[in-house]
Amino acid sequence: MKKHESLNSRQLNSRFLQTMTINAANGYVSKINGFSRNASLFLAYIFMLSLSLGIYEVIFNLYILRLGFKEDFLGLMLSLVSISTGLFAIPAATFCDRAGRKNTLLLSCLMLLFSFAVLYTTRSMFLLAFFSILYGASSSLKIVTASTFMVENSTSYERMHLFSMYYLLYTIGVMLGNLAGGTLPQVFINSLDLDPSGPKAYQLSLYASLAAVLFSLFPLVFIKNKKTGLAEKPALFSTLFSVLRSGTIRKLIVVNGLIGMGWGLILPYFNVYFDVVLGAGSEQIGVIFSISQLVMMFTLLCVPLLTEGFGKVKVISLVQLASIPFLLLFTSTSILAVAAFGYIMRTSIMNMANPIMSSFNMEIVSEDNRATVNSLVWMSCYTFVGLSTYAGGLMMARGYYTLPFFLTCGIYGVAAVLYYVFFDKMEKQQKVSGAAL
Repeated sequence: MKKHESLNSRQLNSRFLQTMTINAANGYVSKINGFSRNASLFLAYIFMLSLSLGIYEVIFNLYILRLGFKEDFLGLMLSLVSISTGLFAIPAATFCDRAGRKNTLLLSCLMLLFSFAVLYTTRSMFLLAFFSILYGASSSLKIVTASTFMVENSTSYERMHLFSMYYLLYTIGVMLGNLAGGTLPQVFINSLDLDPSGPKAYQLSLYASLAAVLFSLFPLVFIKNKKTGLAEKPALFSTLFSVLRSGTIRKLIVVNGLIGMGWGLILPYFNVYFDVVLGAGSEQIGVIFSISQLVMMFTLLCVPLLTEGFGKVKVISLVQLASIPFLLLFTSTSILAVAAFGYIMRTSIMNMANPIMSSFNMEIVSEDNRATVNSLVWMSCYTFVGLSTYAGGLMMARGYYTLPFFLTCGIYGVAAVLYYVFFDKMEKQQKVSGAAL
């Protein structure tokens, strides 16, 4: 009798899970079908752009090291990208409001194409540094515009799904780019009989990524600028001072600055750690990175369900805390497979917070302040990313390869707790009132 009851219970649980999965899939399909034409074109642009960034992510740092530069100069280059992304955020927001979302994205894409073309060609330290700054400026234009664009081209009913689809397509594109970035150098080495320890194979692989940036321009051409109906904006500095009076916005800036600090210490150097400490080749690194993107793709699909069940703030804090043990696992082993597992799980879990934070940060501020607040948040985040990236490069150049990862664990823990303390009650009030703060 008990065995029969147990069997029925398992059958009921199985049917329940099947029903939940089917309902979730149907919900995704219905909301995706409801995306506006602008939103769909924007997603196509993001996918093409992410292919290029996926190749860059795997091999650009290794290319710079094979040119003969050390980790400290690499850290300087990467920090210039991030700091310029942060410092250009305010001018980017102003340009975005005046020129329109479409024109801002087009300018960003053209600047990225030009800066990548030079970064992949020159060996001049000055030009590498200068075009790292230009790359950061182009990133700033895209980052400041993206969240605002998606909020303005979606309804509250579909918004969380649009943000999730943005990160999902970005993840798929980066995954494919990671695979290409890991494979192409070996293809060029074998077919052109190049030196495996030299930079040429990496340079040719990076050139191949420029095609994806070029193709990403085409969807942008067909986007239509959407009039927001906002009143004429006041002067920039009066707007900034007005926005900064809000305790909510100051808290957003603090927490995102902390997250940026932890991010900058480690994120640019995972491939360097795999290469120098664990002895992985570019092909192995590409496979590991692409698997992490594949796993992340499935975790991102769970984001709308998790936020509906637990709330956005709680999920943001929990996934950041849950990623810390896997980051510790990554640094505590010399076995490549174990380190790869730690990296994959840490990346997949931590990045679940991205679409939720992007959506929540825009929802808790008024419509006329979204571009300004978005720029302040990203300025805080990327300025600290840049400073900590340089610090991480200096540590690694002196042989302290694990120290940045341990520091990041502590920083992420503090950021997760603060995010929950600052915004959990606010989210509950927002659900009751339905108004921006």
